Amino acid sequence: MSFSIDIFKKSKINYNWTTLYVGLKLGLVSNSDITKYAIEFLTSHPDSNNQNIIQLAWGEYDFDCEELLMNVLKESIVNELSPDSDVWQVEKRKWRLGILSYLKTTYQDDYEEMLNKIAEVYADMDYPEDMEDFINYLTPKDGYNPLLYSHEENVARLVNLFNSFLDKEKQNLGNEITF
Repeated sequence: MSFSIDIFKKSKINYNWTTLYVGLKLGLVSNSDITKYAIEFLTSHPDSNNQNIIQLAWGEYDFDCEELLMNVLKESIVNELSPDSDVWQVEKRKWRLGILSYLKTTYQDDYEEMLNKIAEVYADMDYPEDMEDFINYLTPKDGYNPLLYSHEENVARLVNLFNSFLDKEKQNLGNEITF
């Protein structure tokens, strides 16, 4: 599953080289999007002479995008970036928020398909506990009995829980969001 960095722009989520590196390692962003970001970066920072960023902007097929990104991060004083680090987890949550916001917009007329896509993100993000309440194939933990309600009511409930999660996640990532 690959996404454009445009999901961050549309959702007004701040992103940077660290975000792109985590996205690359998670298989969420393509080399061409990293090249696009490098070009945007150089356009807005014309005095930059960082050779790693320049190479990324060239977008040649035989370059090691991961290595160049890591070099950019090292020059930016990001030394330790592992899946266990707090920085990594914040960047991963930004990706998740961007993707889920994109799905909300894309499938606003088909809630069932949106819920199916959300379940895929849940799996791709290694089954985070904070998403369990609105995953359509999981049994509710809050005592709610879906057998007592219509299919439409159950879908509406999951969508409402999803929307509440998005609002809460935006607040939790507050300084990562631009309004």
